[in-house]
Amino acid sequence: MRVFVAVEVFERDIINGIRDAQEGMKMAGKAVEPHNLHFTIRFLGDADRQQVNEIGNALRTVRFTAFDVVLRGIGLFGSTRHPRVVWAGTDQVGGEALRGLACKVDDVLERIGWHKDRPFRPHLTILRVKRGEALGDLANHEDRVWGTQRVESIKLKQSVLGKAGPVYTDLVEVESVRTL
Repeated sequence: MRVFVAVEVFERDIINGIRDAQEGMKMAGKAVEPHNLHFTIRFLGDADRQQVNEIGNALRTVRFTAFDVVLRGIGLFGSTRHPRVVWAGTDQVGGEALRGLACKVDDVLERIGWHKDRPFRPHLTILRVKRGEALGDLANHEDRVWGTQRVESIKLKQSVLGKAGPVYTDLVEVESVRTL
């Protein structure tokens, strides 16, 4: 199975704003479906059923309190002439909270042999570019505030790639610690 750890985006205002922006981008690429929007906390890749069980058990030991992330701005991975990904960014406080959560996830996964290959960078992928240049109204979204997302859980998800795009299935959900 191809698996990753994610924080899902479910706030309607964020989803609607991103969908509108995707429609306004004149790029040769594939928009991330609204129901698939998420922060990838850690991509793990291929894992067998036993490894998935071990990963799920490790993730269940992660403790965190719920927090808010403000999504803001837009950027590119790759060059301006040859972008690979269009993403929405985060505010500083929410981005740091996501980094902290990613560190907790990394720590428990390291203990069971899953070593990270690159540092976590808080962003929300909104479009994967196959070819072409970054055209359209990207500049109109540089300072845009997309909305606030409450982070109350992380999920271990399976990704099955297909011609129509990826299909994600929830395998494990770990909720934040409730505070009084």
